[in-house]
Amino acid sequence: MSNKEEIKDEDTQEVEDCDKVEDTTTQQSEDSEEETSQEKEPTIDEILQQKDEEIQLYKDKYQRANADFQNYKRRSEEEKKEFVKYANEGVILEVLEAYEDLGRALQQDEKVDLREGVEMIYNKLTNILEKEGVEPINTENEKFDPFKHEALLTEANEDYEDNDIIQEIQKGYTLNSKVIRYSKVKVCKNK
Repeated sequence: MSNKEEIKDEDTQEVEDCDKVEDTTTQQSEDSEEETSQEKEPTIDEILQQKDEEIQLYKDKYQRANADFQNYKRRSEEEKKEFVKYANEGVILEVLEAYEDLGRALQQDEKVDLREGVEMIYNKLTNILEKEGVEPINTENEKFDPFKHEALLTEANEDYEDNDIIQEIQKGYTLNSKVIRYSKVKVCKNK
């Protein structure tokens, strides 16, 4: 073989080697892309595992929120019961003063002092009730009103018109315009 042929064979060999390297590099890059794409795409089991973890996280959050709400409800009920339990404390303290005055009036020997003492206690209790918004329901010269009165008896009486209140049997009261006890009355029914 001549020198030219040897050089040509070597060049051919180098070109073939380069082609092999390129093929190998191309193959390696394709393999690495396949591996990368396989790494990027999780399996169904992995997806299910991830979703199960998310579901558990949301369940935990729901349970905590529900527990917080139940605690809030319980605490609110307890506070409400406590408030109602002591809501009338101020009124009771004022009634206690009148109660003590009644006790002192009963200790008096003379009947005149007893009368004055009881009147004083009555006036004091009236002032306490008025201050708290309690007012008596008027029945004198009034027509029967089922929203304020309770008819216990009816009577035919020519001195009164139909549905007039003849007599108040028990006084009724309102608290801040709300009826808390209906007046018990006798009503005229002429027909």
